[in-house]
Amino acid sequence: MSLEDNKAVIRRLYDAFNTVDLKAVDEALAADVVDLLPLQGQTHGVEGFKERLIRLRKSFPNLSFTIETMIAEGDMVAERSTLRGTHSGSFMGVPATGKQVRGTMMAFNKFANGKVVERGRIINVFGLVRQIQS
Repeated sequence: MSLEDNKAVIRRLYDAFNTVDLKAVDEALAADVVDLLPLQGQTHGVEGFKERLIRLRKSFPNLSFTIETMIAEGDMVAERSTLRGTHSGSFMGVPATGKQVRGTMMAFNKFANGKVVERGRIINVFGLVRQIQS
């Protein structure tokens, strides 16, 4: 797969996150994908990523991600994205506030055979919590 092909997989993955298209998540991520930052109790593999997405959607039903920058080299694709949503369900122990949130995420994806086999993310979770508590 080319670098552009790998970047296209990441774009489709974000489209899947934005529309909660679990089938498209299966198409982008290897079944045994390694999550370098799993939630406590999260299932391993692609099923864990789908669980994470569903859990986030309970807290932020209109959650959306916009890719701001994407860089590909070798078998890796890195991206910086902006996430936005409305806090409509409990998040990190904070009951729904109805507040709008905005945050930044960076992710690093390793590819094999056209799918993501390892994904690590950096999200300012504390910044999101601060937004819903203020």
